[in-house]
Amino acid sequence: MAQFPIMKTLARIAVTHVDGEYRIRIEDQSGDTAVYRASSDQVVDLADMLDDLLSDEDEEQTAG
Repeated sequence: MAQFPIMKTLARIAVTHVDGEYRIRIEDQSGDTAVYRASSDQVVDLADMLDDLLSDEDEEQTAG
């Protein structure tokens, strides 16, 4: 049976551009960190998704 990952609270995010790739470092409140490599397309997709979610949130707050 598949297990779902444990939800953790985000503490910090850092994004750097090194040697033609992006590195995304994510740290949770307990200090555990993970570093991911990402292409430019993936970073753009992530930025677009976050922008859409934030825009939706702004619209909900304005309407409510």
